[in-house]
Parts: sequence; structure tokens; C-alpha cells
Amino acid sequence: MFVEKWMTENPVTLPPDMAISAAAVEMASHRFRHIPVAEATLTGKKLLGLVSKYDIARAFPPNFNPFSVEVSADSVPQPISTIMARIVTTVRPDCSIEEAARILRERRINALPVLRANRLVGIITESDIFDALIDMTGANRGGIKMVVEANTNGHPVVLVAQLSQQHHLRILSFVSCHDNQLKGKDLLAFRFAARPAAGFIQALVKLGFRILTIG
Repeated sequence: MFVEKWMTENPVTLPPDMAISAAAVEMASHRFRHIPVAEATLTGKKLLGLVSKYDIARAFPPNFNPFSVEVSADSVPQPISTIMARIVTTVRPDCSIEEAARILRERRINALPVLRANRLVGIITESDIFDALIDMTGANRGGIKMVVEANTNGHPVVLVAQLSQQHHLRILSFVSCHDNQLKGKDLLAFRFAARPAAGFIQALVKLGFRILTIG
């Protein structure tokens, strides 16, 4: 699963000479927490920086809400180029969702501009990552979730897949967790299209699986 599938394409951008208060108005109208700062070129948008709602808030007087209706475009006339982050962490469209999530977590940031050939083509946020996780785990597709414990020295996914085929049970998704490997066990969460029959459960147990939850 790649960033390109989940990013917002052709994101809203701001020019570097836009007034800080005008940027606040724009950010409030779109309910954005981050907006890339870019300039148009013949080959596309060139990323110059990134401005966040926190950058905007710090640029306003402490007793002033920058996102309130009282703000006008000329309340704080300084350009956003004076407050934007100029060193911006970016990713490519073919970056995996897992890698994007790792970068967001490690850098403690909430958004990543997406560049192709050094031109801005999208932006992916932590909310997009959450949407991707929900889709990848099948949590938005209904079905029945089963969590099992299996020996790490076997091929548990293959065994469950074969058994599901024998019992005409469709697997919507699965996720494995290896935190338990010191105990020689793996945790696996399967989501099935229908509730597994008793025969399927009995066959799993005979193969050495321990059923933790079904529901």
C-alpha cells in the first residue's frame, strides 16, 4: 500500500508572500492544520516550506485567536515566509504507508508533503494514515475478527488460508504481531467474511492454534 493511494492530490498551497493573517483565514476556512508554501513553475509547484496552525498562532498577539471571525487578511501583515518551516520532511508517491507512518512517528510531525521529481504532487497526514490502517485491516468491511496464537516455527498464515479454503470461508484481511516471539508464539488477527463454523474452529485447535477471541 503506497502513499499515492491515500494522499490528497494537488493540495491547497500558499504563496510565500501571503500575509500571516490571510494564511490564518485560509487555514480556518479549510480546517487545515498544515498548508504547504509553494511557488508555481513551468514544471509544477516547487515546495518552499510548510506552515502549521501552531506557526500561525505564535505569530499572533497572545490574547488574539488567529482563527476567530475577528481576524482579517491584514491583521498581521508579515509574510508567511518569515514563519514557515523551510526544512521539510517529504516522501515520494511510491513510499509505503508503513514507512510514512514511521516517519511521522519518529519526527513527531503530522503531515508529509509528497514530491515527484522535486515537484509537489500531494500531501499525506496522520488522518490519511489512520484511514489506510482501517482499510488495510478490514475494520471498515464488517465481518468477524478472530485473534489466534500460533507457534512461530510453523507457517500459521498458510495453514489458516488452506483451512479457510477447505471450509469455504473468505479471509478479508489479516495482521500478524511478533512481539511474543521470545515465547515462541505469534499473534495473528484474521477478519473473515462470515462467522467460522465449529468444524473450522476444531480444525484450527487440532493444528495447534489457540483461539483468543472471536467477534
